[in-house]
Amino acid sequence: MVSLEPLAPIIVRSGRPFDFQAGADPARFPPPSTLAGCLRTAWARATGQDFGLALAELPVAGPLLACPDASGKLRLLVPKPADAIYRGHGDEARCLRAEPQPFPPGTGSDLPEGLLPVRLPPGERGKGGAGPAWWDCGHLLDFRQGRIPSHKELTERGWSPPSGDLRTHVAIDSGTLAADPGRLFQTEGLDLETTNPWLKEHRPGSGLRLLARCGEPLPAGLVHLGGERRLAALYPEPETTWPVPPPGWFERMTKAGGLTLTLLTPASFAAGYRPGWVADDWQGAPPVAPALSLRLIAAALERWQPHSGWDLARRQPRPTRKLVGAGATYWFRLIGTPDPQALASLWLTSLCDAEQDRRDGFGLALPAPWSPPPA
Repeated sequence: MVSLEPLAPIIVRSGRPFDFQAGADPARFPPPSTLAGCLRTAWARATGQDFGLALAELPVAGPLLACPDASGKLRLLVPKPADAIYRGHGDEARCLRAEPQPFPPGTGSDLPEGLLPVRLPPGERGKGGAGPAWWDCGHLLDFRQGRIPSHKELTERGWSPPSGDLRTHVAIDSGTLAADPGRLFQTEGLDLETTNPWLKEHRPGSGLRLLARCGEPLPAGLVHLGGERRLAALYPEPETTWPVPPPGWFERMTKAGGLTLTLLTPASFAAGYRPGWVADDWQGAPPVAPALSLRLIAAALERWQPHSGWDLARRQPRPTRKLVGAGATYWFRLIGTPDPQALASLWLTSLCDAEQDRRDGFGLALPAPWSPPPA
């Protein structure tokens, strides 16, 4: 277990080409592959390992976001689930939960046959509102157990990324001693430092950290995180820092007959939004729990995220992929009565199809009990 405290705004790009006309990518939260590369590099340097293809076999889980409290203990923050909808403004602001529900008679959509739409409660009206993009992990567990936190609670313990740290870079033409227009560009970084004005107001005295689990122990020190060799301080953390399920969590899933899976990190699936292990009849078993049989009932997700980069081991660009964003939620019906231990293997493990994506930390999911409608 390690946490990383960024010492400068984090630069992460999607791989989209840019120049002095196209502009920079907006500030982004580091994807799992960025953190995996950072920790693998730190481990290789600490142990004298070669920087070869074998290094990619070191498993990494994360990044999650954590906020230190006054005692230094880390409190986990998670992406807002896609089925949480904000409505109203000011004192009227509230959060609602959308759920899988059939359409009223005489209506329909272009959803694939066999999937239910995810809808707000009947009769709910009002304009959309705004709210925190990250929630306290305890609020997500409450949300999954039927208690919807108030908008005030979510705001007080949640977080929304501030405006990015925009910096302009310029190269000087040695002949004219003026700026070379072909090498003038900007970068925008995600600022998690304690000097960030937003954090000074809302989280005085502490910045935010990235939390991860690595397959090998790492010593404390400085590491490079993201682009431009920006520095971050790495701290070993106790195993108790990693979130654990509430007592009886998986027994409740067996009793309910269903579960939700909410992504805490972006995921890559061969079939787009649908996990590749879910067949055309909507049934399948997650790679981490081959004995578990599930049937997909519904899914809620935001717009896909572009992802690319540079493969340092092979010295070639990585192909661009469409990721399912963190916060996406999937509803499943249990087929049969599985052992709670089989369900426990889903806790904060990867749902991705490819083994390398699972090693990189993509698709970490939080399972929760859910009672499906009658079949």
